[in-house]
Amino acid sequence: MRNLLSRTLLLLALAGSSLVSSTMADEQDDHDALRKLADIYEKTIKEAKPELLKPHLSDDFTGVMVTAEEVDSFQSLDVYWKKIQGLLGDGGTYSVKVNIPQPAEIVGDIAFAHGTTEDVAITSAGKEYRFSGRWTAVCRKEDGEWEIVRIHGSMDPITNSFVAAAVKGASYTAAGIAGVVGLIAGVVLTLMVRRRRGTTDAAQD
Repeated sequence: MRNLLSRTLLLLALAGSSLVSSTMADEQDDHDALRKLADIYEKTIKEAKPELLKPHLSDDFTGVMVTAEEVDSFQSLDVYWKKIQGLLGDGGTYSVKVNIPQPAEIVGDIAFAHGTTEDVAITSAGKEYRFSGRWTAVCRKEDGEWEIVRIHGSMDPITNSFVAAAVKGASYTAAGIAGVVGLIAGVVLTLMVRRRRGTTDAAQD
């Protein structure tokens, strides 16, 4: 009887260990699949091919892009990317590196993830903009595959490179206007002095 009990306990322990190992393996597979979604996103941006991401978007996909523009389908996402490409100009490029500081939190068939990005935008004129952002994502497992349900991106609205470039451009413009105004004022002042001298000389004659 004692031997039977010992064997039963041993079998239960082995079964439990096997179950834990299987669960850990499944969880690792889920994290690998979610990481792959980030890789696909990077490739999508680099190659400017939003269709690469389409199979991985849920039917109820929505998102807020880094420019604060909202998308609610693959079609609107495609329009957004074409708009960005138009701003960059022919030959302009955009790339992003997705950083995931810690594994996604998985609760059942829902996964929550967040991290940062390192972005590089180069216009057709060769102007380079480097900036960083933060992102969050909600994914759902459907038919054994993880799909993106919601994404949200943001960047610093004050110190990003676009604002810095705009401020710098505005400073140059202001300096240019001040220079023109100063030049005009100098010309007017010179004419007034000459005119006064001419009047004074005529009066003396």
